[in-house]
Amino acid sequence: MRAKTTWTLQSFLTCIVWNGVLTGFLFLLARQILLGFHQWLDPILAAGDTTFPEDIRSGLLSLQQLYRQAEQYLIPVVFGAGGLITLVLWLFLLLQGRGLARRTLKEAQPLPGQAAVPPAKPKKAVPAQTGVEATSVAPTMPSPPSPQPAIQILSILQREGRLIDFLQEDLSLYEDAQIGAAVRSIHQGCKGALSEHVTLQPIYEEPEGNEVSVPADFDARAVRLTGNVTGDPPFKGALRHRGWRVTRVDLPQALTEAKKDWVLAPAEVEVGE
Repeated sequence: MRAKTTWTLQSFLTCIVWNGVLTGFLFLLARQILLGFHQWLDPILAAGDTTFPEDIRSGLLSLQQLYRQAEQYLIPVVFGAGGLITLVLWLFLLLQGRGLARRTLKEAQPLPGQAAVPPAKPKKAVPAQTGVEATSVAPTMPSPPSPQPAIQILSILQREGRLIDFLQEDLSLYEDAQIGAAVRSIHQGCKGALSEHVTLQPIYEEPEGNEVSVPADFDARAVRLTGNVTGDPPFKGALRHRGWRVTRVDLPQALTEAKKDWVLAPAEVEVGE
């Protein structure tokens, strides 16, 4: 909120200063032009020279009346137009700045499933050692995560619900009624397998479509904000998806990490008698 107020004041003062300078310059320029008309035309009309034709003299009198009216309305016209342009330019800069801040806030939020990067901790100063040569310790790289749990989950879903067979099938060869009948059995098998090995819990208990509150200290990994996100939390909005989080995982103990054991479903061969 403080950053929004600061940007509003800074943009307003900037527009006033620069447009004030430009308006003052235009006012002085217009005044010099009118002054030049005075110095050129007034002596001619004051002398009462009769050598000019009547139509030319009438035109010069009309011109004199015109620039006198322009001189009379010069200040309100120039500064009124300058004030209006200042207001329009300030509103444009204000909207552009708020749009940029909104896009920056959205880009700063981590994507679903992506952990937020914690701030780097300052390094502690190491006291100098005297008489003993300091040895540098090379940083150890963390080992890559094991794919075994993912292989086990896919294997369980294939065993209980034939999920891999369904995903690899060409559904364009079947009618909608046939696909619907197959999906029912796949849904039952996969749901039972997940209930046995994984416990899921919704992030929001309220039904989808209800209004919910997002606290100021919300976890960006668990809640993703969409729509017109402006200002600072807490927020209120409509729940479009309840979200899910895992509270328990119970997988069989893996015996080995060898790739030869990455078998999701064994091939079945019926040997004739």
